[in-house]
Amino acid sequence: MKAEKGITLIILGIYVIVFSIVIALLANLSNYIYNNLDVISDSSIDLSEFNKFNMYFIEDAKSNKQVLVQNLADDNNREFVRIAFGDGDVYTYTIGDDAIYKNNQKIAKNILDFKAEGFKKDEKIYVEISIKVGTEDKANYTKTIDYVLKYW
Repeated sequence: MKAEKGITLIILGIYVIVFSIVIALLANLSNYIYNNLDVISDSSIDLSEFNKFNMYFIEDAKSNKQVLVQNLADDNNREFVRIAFGDGDVYTYTIGDDAIYKNNQKIAKNILDFKAEGFKKDEKIYVEISIKVGTEDKANYTKTIDYVLKYW
């Protein structure tokens, strides 16, 4: 009898089993990656919201010598934080609104918590900002920064 070379039924069965295992592993890996993509995209969006606020606020802090920081309540007893600079720029954060406004224009969203305090130290005026950024009561980014106003 002459030796015939080719794929036998046993080899074909082994190929099917090996490829099925490989496809199952790739499907599980793909599923794991796609389930975690929303966490990655949310945190990067939240960080960009802080960067937008930070960009505007630094520009105003470095160009003003006066600031008034107030914690107030409106007619509906909703509390809000108001930061007014000497040149007329006003930043407002209303608790529950989850957004920061500069002169009635929304500059940052998904703000879970925002606190501001103004103080003077060594002839310099500081504004301390504590901010929590995130979605659905989950803070992805928390930061406390002291901004120094123009003093020269």
